[in-house]
Amino acid sequence: MAHIEYQLHAFDLDSKFGFADGNMFGSLLREKLGKLAPNKREVLVECVKRFLLPAIPRRVRTMIVAKGHNPIRLVDGETIDDFEDVTVGIKEKDVLHIAIELLRRTKK
Repeated sequence: MAHIEYQLHAFDLDSKFGFADGNMFGSLLREKLGKLAPNKREVLVECVKRFLLPAIPRRVRTMIVAKGHNPIRLVDGETIDDFEDVTVGIKEKDVLHIAIELLRRTKK
């Protein structure tokens, strides 16, 4: 069985089209969870909060963008020059675990 790992890059926080235009986990969620899949944008935001942001050597301010492309970005005026090369890997099973956790939250 292949162990797929997704790469979350800090530089994607500074792009409207970052994290594969906000669709980084779309195919995975459709393939593994089908119609039960939670919103791919919510899963991406949660993964960035849990895995990427803690790996950045200083606190950065982000905002959630409700519509459009990349749903989590740096706030205006925030820079990433000193950490744009930070990358973390997240295993497919961890993405799916977060997706299922989000599904359970919405059913309550």
